[in-house]
Amino acid sequence: MKGVDWMLFPLGLGYLRNGVTCDILDCSIENIDNEGIAQRCRGYDLVGITVWGFNIYNVQDIIDRIRAHSDATVVVGGPSAGLVKADYALLGEAEEKFAALIAKLGGAAAAPLDAIQGLGIGEERAPEMPATFSDDLDELGVVDYDALRLADYHRAGYKYWMYTLKDKFVTAPVMATRGCPYKCTFCAAPALQGTKLRKHSIDYVVEAIATLHFKHGVRQISFLDDNFTLDARWAKKLCEAVIRFKEKRGIELVLTTSNGVRYRTLDLELLTLMRRAGWGEIVLAPESGSERTLIRMRKELDLDVVDEKVDLIHQAGLNAVAFFIVGYPGETPEDLEQSRKYILDSKFDRAIVNLFNPIPGTPIYFELLEAGEIAPQEIKINYRSVEALQYVTPGLTREALATFQRQVAEKTRFREMWLKDLPNAA
Repeated sequence: MKGVDWMLFPLGLGYLRNGVTCDILDCSIENIDNEGIAQRCRGYDLVGITVWGFNIYNVQDIIDRIRAHSDATVVVGGPSAGLVKADYALLGEAEEKFAALIAKLGGAAAAPLDAIQGLGIGEERAPEMPATFSDDLDELGVVDYDALRLADYHRAGYKYWMYTLKDKFVTAPVMATRGCPYKCTFCAAPALQGTKLRKHSIDYVVEAIATLHFKHGVRQISFLDDNFTLDARWAKKLCEAVIRFKEKRGIELVLTTSNGVRYRTLDLELLTLMRRAGWGEIVLAPESGSERTLIRMRKELDLDVVDEKVDLIHQAGLNAVAFFIVGYPGETPEDLEQSRKYILDSKFDRAIVNLFNPIPGTPIYFELLEAGEIAPQEIKINYRSVEALQYVTPGLTREALATFQRQVAEKTRFREMWLKDLPNAA
């Protein structure tokens, strides 16, 4: 929709449309405003909208406008689906549940609506996170990148991966695994995708890469997984399959894991295979240099072990990158000082420092809401600008956060130290 970052490619819709017959209106590409969306929805019996922290209140305005123009049933899904008022809301994975809901509404299914896990019904029943998830991800079908207008995204300048490769390669996202067994309070992934790690088959992932490379001219594959290396044996097999594919076809690829990887499962064998498969850097997510903050985040992380893994990453010929969050609820100047010292003393080649935002749908968001520290108002996600930050924890000030940014600025600068090894990378 207009005003929402077009760089957020709608990969989830590629799975969703495999189970239902539908039209896709991508308002980021078409640059349509809310009233235009509502007008375009006239004549449809059912309209589905994805909701997450960046667009909650925009979506609510669209829903209200749709209701003013038509009698269409409005179904919402996505990370923050339970925070808007629609006819139906689906939490968790919706590929199968959305199809089941449409069948029921169309009179083709005998099972009651209560049988659909994760379904909320108007204001009568709030959606609850489902207890079960799809075990066989391959059965959800192949993503049709043509239907999602990948070429239009490329023409609009779409590049996926932070600050590293944005002006170098044609890119596309892939998701190889789902699920997260961890309980970080700033993240909704376990609730949305379940706590069990589920994986596409190796053949499925390699075929997706082949299609993107040969059909769409993609040279950089960005895995969106939250836990790509959690099952190290599977990750090694995938890397080996990608290496064989590249060698057989005589091509080069750049691979990234933009959400980071779990550090505990990393060993030299896996890292070496990742380097050969196309990774140039490995992203870890220590998030803080303060043990007290890590406990508050429920991060379950040992900073000493992280340092050991950074040495292994460098030994494999890869760059090491780290995510950090500053301004977390309950943080103090002492916590900031510990993070500052950790970042500057670390062997990370680059640090990506994000300001804390209470992302709707996460455990910490609901905790702050219940404590009265935030109000259920429009949240404008902002990871960089202290001046535009909507929430500052009582233990800190904007000036303290700005000072921190200046102090670690040298460590946040990207240096291209590996692209020279790729043919025609310059």
